[in-house]
Amino acid sequence: MAGPVATLISQGVSKRLHWLLPVCVAVLALAGCATAPLNAPLGPARDPVTYSLDRGLRDPGPDRLLVMLYFSGGGSRAAALGYGVLQELAQTPLPGGGRMLDQVGTISAVSGGCFPAAYYCLYGDRTFTEFAPTFLYRNVQGELYGRCFGPAGLVRLCSSRFGRSDLAAEYYDELLFHGATFGDLAHGPATRPLLVINATHISNGEPFQFLQEQFDLIGSDLNRYPISRAVAASSAFPILLTPVALQNHARPASGRAAPKLPPERGLAMFTNVREDTARAAAIYGDSAAHPYLHLADGGLSDNLGMRGMYNFVAQQGGWGNVMDELRRAGVDKLVLIVVNAAIVTGQEWDCVPDTPTGRTVIRAMSNALINQSNRGMLNSVRTSLRVWEQQRKALRQPGDPEDPKVYFVNVSFNGIADAAERERFHRVPTRFNLGREQADFVVAKAGELLRRSPDFLQLIQDLQSPPAAP
Repeated sequence: MAGPVATLISQGVSKRLHWLLPVCVAVLALAGCATAPLNAPLGPARDPVTYSLDRGLRDPGPDRLLVMLYFSGGGSRAAALGYGVLQELAQTPLPGGGRMLDQVGTISAVSGGCFPAAYYCLYGDRTFTEFAPTFLYRNVQGELYGRCFGPAGLVRLCSSRFGRSDLAAEYYDELLFHGATFGDLAHGPATRPLLVINATHISNGEPFQFLQEQFDLIGSDLNRYPISRAVAASSAFPILLTPVALQNHARPASGRAAPKLPPERGLAMFTNVREDTARAAAIYGDSAAHPYLHLADGGLSDNLGMRGMYNFVAQQGGWGNVMDELRRAGVDKLVLIVVNAAIVTGQEWDCVPDTPTGRTVIRAMSNALINQSNRGMLNSVRTSLRVWEQQRKALRQPGDPEDPKVYFVNVSFNGIADAAERERFHRVPTRFNLGREQADFVVAKAGELLRRSPDFLQLIQDLQSPPAAP
């Protein structure tokens, strides 16, 4: 009997394999076909309207005011903090008419801060009725996990050219951006701020900004690039999410003259910055050696989104040249508002002799490095401004025009006076799943922190004071 039974079993298995084989082939074929879309090259019929830095300088209005926002990374808590600041600026009237939000020229954002920044730059005031229920109150993290570990996601992720951040980009597009590209921003209302999304080029650790000036270096057309993919790149935290790939379409740089930069005006601290920027640009020009770029979380190079501005000031030759340009544009008040959602928690591992777990070490080192980088960036900006102001004071001649006054506003949980309340906010997680109560909690506190900031209070006082007689 063993022989017939074995034959029957063998035939049954064979039939099952016969049915399973084409399914396996189809699955493997589907996985092989999964390829993330790449950026388009610059074509001969280039759109004359591009998404460039010059959009960030707007009419300062009767209050002669220009505001620049910097939204840090930090998951949904960063998104809530940035959204709360936008909401507060929308509710802050100006003596000359309009709202302070209308004088925002640029929003530079990283990772979680990109979501409210991109939504506002794309949709304007719809943000204040749509963004919270669409994104802040939603379990974005859970839905992303579902896509990554569902059957279709697992099959597509078998491809070496399609990663978890590509799935995330598709999800962000369906949820928030609905096929919008940077071309839609370029052709959108001129009253909207310039959106600067910051990622990190993993080969050199340098910031990569989604602006046409940066895309020119790789011979690519930013107008045709989806906003969702830029946001996915900026929030591609290593290990959890994968880098986003760009193709380098730059032609060989042989015979191409290096751009002529304005001379420095007494600030030697910018020399190294200019050299580092030139080195980074040279990599993009060598498309034979670097045919692709891989971009990860912007917080790896600059979690505040300020480094691009600092590099721009260096390229312009220092604050003196930048202030001259602002003054010619009619600006006499420049407001830099930094919205910093970084975590500063109690170091409980310092209180016990137990060996910290690997997860604890990774979390602690990540937070420490981000906070160290944030302090370094803020100190660099503040120091360069202070040195410039001292030089201008020493060199000022009678009759010289006044330079724009700079207001440096820092919105962070460190600004909460009560230690217990401050600790409560620091414990708000950075995951993309806050829930309605926690999200509203952070949004309300963001507005309060901005209103109570000493520099912001000084700005309001100066705006309400009549101009001094000439």
